[in-house]
Amino acid sequence: MPQNSNNENNEIKNFLDGKYSPKGQEMWNKWYDRTDDFFDNMEVIQSDRSQLKKELRQIKNTGKVISFQYKNWAVAASLIFLIGLSVFFYQTSNPVESKQFAVKLGEHAQIKLSDGTQIWLNAGSVLKYPTAFKGGTREVYLSGEAFFDVAKDKKHPFIIHTNKMDTKVLGTSFNVQAYPDQRTQEVSVMTGRVNVKSTVTEENVYVTPGQKVVFKSHDNKLQAFKDIPVNTISLWRKNIMVFEETPLTEVVATINRNYNVAIEIKNKNLNALKISGYFKEMPADQVIGLVCNIINANYKMDSGIYKIE
Repeated sequence: MPQNSNNENNEIKNFLDGKYSPKGQEMWNKWYDRTDDFFDNMEVIQSDRSQLKKELRQIKNTGKVISFQYKNWAVAASLIFLIGLSVFFYQTSNPVESKQFAVKLGEHAQIKLSDGTQIWLNAGSVLKYPTAFKGGTREVYLSGEAFFDVAKDKKHPFIIHTNKMDTKVLGTSFNVQAYPDQRTQEVSVMTGRVNVKSTVTEENVYVTPGQKVVFKSHDNKLQAFKDIPVNTISLWRKNIMVFEETPLTEVVATINRNYNVAIEIKNKNLNALKISGYFKEMPADQVIGLVCNIINANYKMDSGIYKIE
């Protein structure tokens, strides 16, 4: 290999090893930003070109630089450092550090992100977020329910990922409900404009104040609703539970989360029933008693478990 190529390889190696190497960093950035052009102009002695391109794209898509090996090939261009028959890409500096915040059953929590966004988390919810936002978007991951008051930043959209939806905003306030054990997920908007996209079908809708969109798992459809009183959005923050034609199983799951109690439905014929009700700051046994009155059932306490019969 020419001496110049060896020098360039050393520059790349020094940069990837975390050593000071402006030339190596410049070369790496050019490769990273233009992978296709790089491979279109390089010479590969053997025909592992397509597989190598696939691996490198995977690195770029995941945001990680990982180690991997290729045997029986060599690269004439200088942007990949050769060690014998293997190529190693080392972890680059300044990785995006993330945190995970989990709320216990029966509790609420409030956190503030690095951009000033404030988030209220409902019981049994988990939020994953970066310690500091980098790049062109601000992205977090939610399992459960949360109310967001997103700091305005038109250049950096804020995106909440759940397992069924992506909710994208620039700066607004809204509620996202996405518990994994529920048949639906929904977004209700208090202020501003929100875009909600199904990650299952790619269908997307815009939601404005007084509107909500519901993702229904049974048909993977997004359904929009209007004329939602904004003062009813995220009433859980005031310890108020609201059910609107909610299946009994989900009502029970909500009570379990909010009160950190265990409830079982012994009479399975009751599972098909739906509940509409407004429960404000009541003890768990009173809420369970009222639910039983609505469905014409009874409950008893057995080994610390409320059993509905």
